[in-house]
Amino acid sequence: MTIQEVVDYLNFYINKKTGAFLTVSECIEVLDRGQLALYSDLKARYATSQYVKDALSPFRISYNFTTAISGNVIVPSNLNYLDLLDIQVFFQVSNRTVYAPVKLINEDERAERLNSQRDPVTATNPIGEQIAERTFRLYPAGVYNGNVTFLRRPVKPVMAYTVISGRVIVYDSANSTQLEWRESEINSVVLKALQTLGINLSANDLAEWGNQKSQQNYMGENRS
Repeated sequence: MTIQEVVDYLNFYINKKTGAFLTVSECIEVLDRGQLALYSDLKARYATSQYVKDALSPFRISYNFTTAISGNVIVPSNLNYLDLLDIQVFFQVSNRTVYAPVKLINEDERAERLNSQRDPVTATNPIGEQIAERTFRLYPAGVYNGNVTFLRRPVKPVMAYTVISGRVIVYDSANSTQLEWRESEINSVVLKALQTLGINLSANDLAEWGNQKSQQNYMGENRS
């Protein structure tokens, strides 16, 4: 579904419930709020089912890093980091690459873990702590090679268009930015968007749009 179709889809139900339409820019803002709400709902259930992992897969990023001597891992701001999934380091042992997970700790656990003799913190058994947005410190301090996996922010959609005769909107697909969600999640994005406006519908309610579009196609009235 193109962003134009999603905007029409959203406005159909807004008009049905309120008797009004939103502008294109207003629809885009509402859709962006809706997709972030859906993201938050799904993130809370991440790894509980394959469906949730698949739904969020467009936003999963892996970033390879080499730290300075401080051991700080900094995710670049242009990657739009939102939520950490995993940090691991890798190193060479007898010409073989060995991977080690980095257990993230809370601030009040740091001293106990660093002093532990039963499970000592070493360069091959490091721990980590988030010290700022997008920034993680590995212990013990040192140079590490590794990989961080995280979820990024869904890109905000853009519907580019021109206006003819002051009233006719002509969609410009080449300069538009589509929603990145799978087709199977578009309905959920629209439902969340409607909820931000106080309009609560179910997935079954959205079938009305599909029925109307099918009728327009049959009658040769589809102008999308």
